[in-house]
Amino acid sequence: MDRQACRAARIAVRRVVRHVLAFPLAVLLGAASAAARAENNAVPAGIQPMTVSFFIDRKLPRQMRPSIEEAFRRVSDSRCQEILTDFRDPNGRTLSLNLAATGQGLPAYLGWVIFYDGRSTPPCEDRRTLAWTSPGSRAVLVCWDQFAVNQRSNFGYTANTIIHETLHTLGLGETPPDPREITARVAARCGN
Repeated sequence: MDRQACRAARIAVRRVVRHVLAFPLAVLLGAASAAARAENNAVPAGIQPMTVSFFIDRKLPRQMRPSIEEAFRRVSDSRCQEILTDFRDPNGRTLSLNLAATGQGLPAYLGWVIFYDGRSTPPCEDRRTLAWTSPGSRAVLVCWDQFAVNQRSNFGYTANTIIHETLHTLGLGETPPDPREITARVAARCGN
């Protein structure tokens, strides 16, 4: 067999192996996802399961996790969840309707939000910005330098920042409402 034929055979074998391995993995992930949905649906109304795996970009320090867990604890409280009726998206829908469309409760939805390192993004150049996202996007970019300083001095504020950004992932725009108004409402509903 010549060199090109050997190379073509190796590539073909890799593709077959990739597909052979990918199919059972996809089936397994699909089954796990279905089982998780079934488990989530089996939970009595008003009670959310407490196991949520958060995705935190590997570039972000793990020290962010306590703020996310505190935000999770806060959004598990029905008084905090009332924040979803305080705001509407640009189409006039309440955030509670947008959340319902995901099929998740607020604590479980927080587990869908993806946190990335946003330090190199223009919004993070403003030292007052702790995190940002685009309305409707599940990706939240964290300005880690500012976030870390605030987390050390005011743990509740960073948890509320995560809740604030989660509202944006559900479609809430900004300006209007003013970012300070959003944060103040989150603090009023969810605690300081």
